[in-house]
Amino acid sequence: MTGTSVALHVTVSASVLAGLPVTWRSRRGDGPGRRSIGPGGWLAVVAGLLVVNQILFTVYALRVRHGDMSYLGGYVPDGWFVLARGPVTTWLAEHWPAPELLAVCALRLPSLLELPLGMLGYLTVVNWLDPALFRRLTGTPVLALTSASYTVTFGLIELAMGTACTNQDLVLRAVSAVLTVLALRRLSPRPAPAPRTAGELLVFAASAAALGYLILALYDSVLLYSLGKAGPHVPGAVAAGALLAAARITAARLRRRPVPAPAGPGIDTLCTGLSWWLALFLVPALAIRYELGFGSRAFAAAAGLLVIAAATAATFVEVYGRLPGVGRAAAVRRWLSGLAVAGVAAVLAAAAGLAVPASHQELRLLWAATLFVLTATGISAAWDRATRPDPVTK
Repeated sequence: MTGTSVALHVTVSASVLAGLPVTWRSRRGDGPGRRSIGPGGWLAVVAGLLVVNQILFTVYALRVRHGDMSYLGGYVPDGWFVLARGPVTTWLAEHWPAPELLAVCALRLPSLLELPLGMLGYLTVVNWLDPALFRRLTGTPVLALTSASYTVTFGLIELAMGTACTNQDLVLRAVSAVLTVLALRRLSPRPAPAPRTAGELLVFAASAAALGYLILALYDSVLLYSLGKAGPHVPGAVAAGALLAAARITAARLRRRPVPAPAGPGIDTLCTGLSWWLALFLVPALAIRYELGFGSRAFAAAAGLLVIAAATAATFVEVYGRLPGVGRAAAVRRWLSGLAVAGVAAVLAAAAGLAVPASHQELRLLWAATLFVLTATGISAAWDRATRPDPVTK
């Protein structure tokens, strides 16, 4: 067992054990009131800055290093530094003034931006699910703990690679940790209800899946300094962008509709469960992800299952409390039966998603999560309609 894997074990454990009570308490609170500024626009700004940095890095690599990145390639895994050599980058490289100043774009500036990209991406999905939950999770205690967990995890990976820029990157990541918390504390979305229907939940799942694909494409090309790998991602990114735009427009229209009748227990359980899962996974998410790649898969699975168990228990308690008092025993039987059917089908769908060939493990996880939510939503909605008690007539 290497020093990095031991340190990751400690980081995962601390993130879970400290994150669960802090996010649990925030999940049940009201959250601070702030101005109505959401995270999605700022996520796009950070992503744009990373793309600009990658273009400038490519100019530096082609003009100053003549395309030879071997002085850094020995520190990183395969798949990094696939340079884009098209007419645009070649022209920029030939005409850019003082290109040697762009050396800072290599393994430095992204250290400032990687943390806000990850946190804004996660919190954007939270905001789409429930803006009130977003407000609760952007208080100082949760943000500070999340920033610390992510920064320590990134730092451990920096130390494991041990590049010539490691010390500078660690300082930049520490600065980013503080600035990110201060900036995200000022974000707050416009008030909006959480998903109330199966349609709204399906739109949320489509939005999250599309954003996830875009971030993974950005990671594979921009964060690995491999703009030359962007081409194969373009068709998927265009499709994901179109799906995301359509999903957010649809979500806005659905939320403007009159408040529908209360959701059935199946949809209620799924909405509540997603809220708890997203809240409790916020702090340890990155540490668990890197534990999969650099540490122990069994340890990562155990940590993930602990968080899932806590979120599921909280969901059951909360939804059970909302079941009708009259005829509760029958309602509980219908509820649990529907959950069993939806749960088995959703797990099978997720397993099929994990089996889909993909270049990155995260893409398979994205497929699995999307298929889980889509399947569980469809079956839960159908079960709720089929088992809804007939109205009492007089």
